[in-house]
Amino acid sequence: MCGIAGIAGRCDGELVRRMTDLLAHRGPDAEGFHLEAAVSLGHRRLSIIDLSSGQQPMSYGDGRYWVVFNGEIYNYRELREQLAGLGHTFVTNSDTEVLLAAYAAWGEGCIDRLGGMFAFALWDGHQQTLFLARDALGIKPLYLAETEGGLCFASEIKALRLCPGVDLGLDLEAMDDYLTYLYTMPPRTFYRGIRQLPPGHCATWKGGRLSVRRYWHLVEEVTKRRESHQELNLSARLDTLIKSHLVADVPVGAFLSGGLDSATIVRCMADQGSLPATFTVGFGEEGRQYDETMEARRLSEVIGTRHHELQALIDPVSAMEMVLAGFDEPFGNPTALLTNAICGLVRQHVTVVLSGDGGDECFGGYPRYQGVRLMRSWRMTPRWARRLGDRLLSSVPEAHDGRYFARRLREFSSAGLLDEADVYPLWLTTFTPQQKTVLFNGDLRGALAGRDAWEPLRNWAAESGETDPAARAMYVDLHAFLPNNVLQYGDRMSMAHGLEVRVPFADRAMVETMAAVPAARKLQRGVTKKVLRDAMRGCLPEEVLQRKKSGFNPPMGVWLTGALRDTAEELLSESSQAQRGWFDPVQVRSIWHDHVSGLRDHTWHLWALVLLEAWARR
Repeated sequence: MCGIAGIAGRCDGELVRRMTDLLAHRGPDAEGFHLEAAVSLGHRRLSIIDLSSGQQPMSYGDGRYWVVFNGEIYNYRELREQLAGLGHTFVTNSDTEVLLAAYAAWGEGCIDRLGGMFAFALWDGHQQTLFLARDALGIKPLYLAETEGGLCFASEIKALRLCPGVDLGLDLEAMDDYLTYLYTMPPRTFYRGIRQLPPGHCATWKGGRLSVRRYWHLVEEVTKRRESHQELNLSARLDTLIKSHLVADVPVGAFLSGGLDSATIVRCMADQGSLPATFTVGFGEEGRQYDETMEARRLSEVIGTRHHELQALIDPVSAMEMVLAGFDEPFGNPTALLTNAICGLVRQHVTVVLSGDGGDECFGGYPRYQGVRLMRSWRMTPRWARRLGDRLLSSVPEAHDGRYFARRLREFSSAGLLDEADVYPLWLTTFTPQQKTVLFNGDLRGALAGRDAWEPLRNWAAESGETDPAARAMYVDLHAFLPNNVLQYGDRMSMAHGLEVRVPFADRAMVETMAAVPAARKLQRGVTKKVLRDAMRGCLPEEVLQRKKSGFNPPMGVWLTGALRDTAEELLSESSQAQRGWFDPVQVRSIWHDHVSGLRDHTWHLWALVLLEAWARR
């Protein structure tokens, strides 16, 4: 796991060194550079595989190819055997050299053979071409900035801010996406001149021109698998999956909660003959509603792990600064604060951990998947009854202490008045189109007039070709919520501490396999993750198999009226908002008043606005 940076089109060793220095947290073990007339490559290394000879940038083919690579190729040993059969030779035991040989043998098509998480930039000196790629699910990040005659790239935005000629002006459409989803939607970032390479995409730079293409189409893979009529043996697939994710030359641990996803991973790790170190984190009295230390302790005793119970005391003000520093742009999911605290503690024990992230999207774990099915029944009631229900629920007070039932019931009822295609986007939304219209000032409203932030979600739902609304929702989440939200905070907050987090359930092959399984098999009679629960029956305690999903969010609503209140009051004051000029100060104060008075739970809206103003001041 590493941090990469570079420039195509010119040699600038000093700039690349400065860019790479800003990524030292991603790779604290070593640094390396390659400079020639038309390219400058920089690398920071976190040593995981081939500790002695895996240094980067690495060359291949008598110096024709050079690569800087962030990630892990879990099937590199199998690929190495195939490539050796084609006549390729190797001087290291690293997956990086296998990546180079794979490109030399198969060209850009090599990315479809890679099993793992990756973002890399590979220079072909003969062709004077830079090839860049990002893994299918977007586990690893890659940012690009075109300058006059050249291309700059890096693992994080902060390195590209150093590059001369990059337009650092505010991208208003990215801000619109952020207020909608709490994250930016690729390829945009908050900076007009800096773009994300989207998940499942690759790019080629040659002769001063950049071309980007999508190489991964999930719907095509699902069609192939369904046409082959392969029988699903999930237990065997899980064993193979976890075995591949244990490839490392350092000890590998695992996060362990009381939930099904992490329990499955740890059980499979133990079945591979390892005695994994497992980690559960408590958050003191304020975090008692999501404390799972007792459940995790019992589970570790059953499986037999070297278990660690850690305690994290979070100061939300300083944690907010860590989030802003880690993302370089506003990122509004407050789970990032918890993840940052966890990773800082776990890094004191191990360098690599496995996480259950991706399990809900892969196996059908979110309650909202059941909700979109229920919505069909709700929409069959007369419209006047739906309007009446929405009006009655609008006056029900909403708690902001983590009990979301009243707010979610109101959101469910309101969605019943929308077109069916807008129901799921609404449930993934913080500021609705109507709320943004009232919130934005005249200039901002005019600049974004006619823009539809929900369009990408509708397009993915349509692309899926699914008729089951739950299946459509899972397809959407695999392209938006998982890569841009869950996997993004997992990467940034872990790498801020030099910790590698591996996510087996976001593995491309596993995602393709489970996406081909009908939603009806994943969700049955109110039971989520039915296929996974059946596969693990007899392997895990029954209490784990029956446990409902537990949320993992900090008490942000309480913090906003407690530990964060003074900070929020100042950042959201009418004078601050009037000076910034983006939003109607009166409307911002109205949102604040409704929250603190208990009329509405505006936790996510307020946190989004607080982070946005704090970022703008930075």
